[in-house]
Amino acid sequence: MKNFYDILGVAENASAEEIKKVFRRLAKKYHPDRNNGDQEAEAKFKELSEAYETLSDKKKRDEYDMMRKYGAQAFAGGHPGNGSADFSQFFRQGPTGSNRFEFSMGGDGVEGFEDIISSLFGGNGGRNQQNPFASRRARPQKGSDIHASITIPFMDSVEGTERFVTIQPSGKKLKVKIPSGIDNMGKIRLAGVGSPGYNGGQNGDLIITVKVMDDKNFKRDGNNIYTSVTISFIEAIQGCKVKVKTLTKSIMLSVPSGTQPGTQLRLKGQGLAVGGQVGDQFVEVKVDIPKTLTDKQKKLLDEWNN
Repeated sequence: MKNFYDILGVAENASAEEIKKVFRRLAKKYHPDRNNGDQEAEAKFKELSEAYETLSDKKKRDEYDMMRKYGAQAFAGGHPGNGSADFSQFFRQGPTGSNRFEFSMGGDGVEGFEDIISSLFGGNGGRNQQNPFASRRARPQKGSDIHASITIPFMDSVEGTERFVTIQPSGKKLKVKIPSGIDNMGKIRLAGVGSPGYNGGQNGDLIITVKVMDDKNFKRDGNNIYTSVTISFIEAIQGCKVKVKTLTKSIMLSVPSGTQPGTQLRLKGQGLAVGGQVGDQFVEVKVDIPKTLTDKQKKLLDEWNN
């Protein structure tokens, strides 16, 4: 005889509320809708449901406890002295090969199986009398989304590219177009490429997270791009023109005389164009100050300082 208390993991003197609370947690974990064809999970779900159907009904629980205490020979038809009691009647699997189940209602004011499952999985009050669970199960349900990630170089994120993604667990390879301007940890959703739906429901989606590698020349903040350029302290004093690399070309940047280290100069419109907005490029000016000077250089600086 199955030990329904052990199956649910509750004490033999557990209250109806404790039994319901434990069953709600386990039913959510092992429900077929959550395990996509896993036969072991389905068997566990059936076993849990059988245990709850018995222990949640006061009359059935009392008879079950009497059977465990005095033996099956003490009953017949569920009453003492008649020979045996068959508790499998409380749980009936649907048609062969089907994941649909039928359950009897819990008695004595205790919440029934289908009420608990409905509350866990979004059911409503529109149940029919012959099979209270059938209306919820008959509705089309969308399949689960599949998640994947790919890593690309910075310039590929700027220009756009294509990559192959392997979909698990099928191992199928799919070519994915990555749009220009995608940011680090940006997501691409491909509708209908996920897990199959249930009861005629649509397939889930494939959601790809794009990770963008750091670049030695550019940093991004929104649509703006940040770079730096290094000039000598004489160039900083006198002003100069210096070649600066943008996302698409190289240009000559005018550095005004007297520019201080850390100054940022803006190149308008040289950032990214995403979402109808065009960013700018900001160039930080770094000044290379020599660590050693010749005697002649020191003399010239002394004269200039005086």
